[in-house]
Amino acid sequence: MRHLKEEFDKLSFKETLMYALSVVSLTAGYVLLFCALLIAPRGEIHDSVLTAFGLMLVFVGTILGLDMKYDNKTSAFKRTVLELLEGLGKEAKQAQPKGATTEESENI
Repeated sequence: MRHLKEEFDKLSFKETLMYALSVVSLTAGYVLLFCALLIAPRGEIHDSVLTAFGLMLVFVGTILGLDMKYDNKTSAFKRTVLELLEGLGKEAKQAQPKGATTEESENI
């Protein structure tokens, strides 16, 4: 349980808000379905309730799905930039004259 607490502490405000909103929306959807079972005619859920619950599921899926999509795109962009920077660093080292130190090559 301590591990979960540590992971939760690492979340930003945006991520915490996103997950809280998802949990609240899902809970509201389940409460809506449960209440629909108790309203007359008992045991039958009206189509509008099922539609509302479906929209809530789509909303939650959109919140979580968009976050994962952009998280993956951001990670891929960071990797690409780091690879380019590493490539530039290797090219700069290869362009140095043999036997020259870093300070000497900067003065050239």
